[in-house]
Amino acid sequence: MPTPKRRMTGWPRTLLACAAAAVLGACVPMDLGAGLRAGRASPQITLTDGLVLAAPRGYCVDPASTRQSPEGAFVLFGNCAAIARDPSQPQPIFPALLSATLGPAGARPAVLDTAEIEGFFRSDAGRAVLARSGRAEDVELLDVKREGDLLLLKIRDASGGGEGLQAGASYWRAITGLGDRLAALSVLPLEGARLSDGDQIGLLQGFAAQTRAARAAQTGG
Repeated sequence: MPTPKRRMTGWPRTLLACAAAAVLGACVPMDLGAGLRAGRASPQITLTDGLVLAAPRGYCVDPASTRQSPEGAFVLFGNCAAIARDPSQPQPIFPALLSATLGPAGARPAVLDTAEIEGFFRSDAGRAVLARSGRAEDVELLDVKREGDLLLLKIRDASGGGEGLQAGASYWRAITGLGDRLAALSVLPLEGARLSDGDQIGLLQGFAAQTRAARAAQTGG
């Protein structure tokens, strides 16, 4: 009887590339705490491969923190009024930053095996990817949920963050596919902010929904 072949999702190879991008994206610039840098306030950005990212109302792209390379991309969204230095601009309801870390274009596997992804992030290697310090021992995976096409991870990271971000507090990150990329969307509560699990999950769902709506408007479907 022939030995059955193991179904390959393409995830392990892709994950290594996405992890390399996450290492870049996890290092939030240290001077973001009290106020983001002035710049043009836009709630969305089009990456070099044409993928559009769009945030919920009140959140705009911080141009100084955007990074793109063939290996991946990182985009930070903050308070529109703070970025534009214009109090008349929209402001978010919740005191938090949003970030999107994306793997390389074309590297999304055909099948996103959420059980395999969850298993990876429960491992030492996966927790090291999640940690801002890169050390697995600094991260505890508190909870995992699946909402539609989002795999939601509740994380406690004891490693130091950028100024104004909570170190040691829990936050939520969503793993999903956007276009032909793997993506990690995160809520980063500002120091002293108290955001419930429901608030953070709602922000991530809104982030993903706005991005998909912007993409649909761009492609016409």
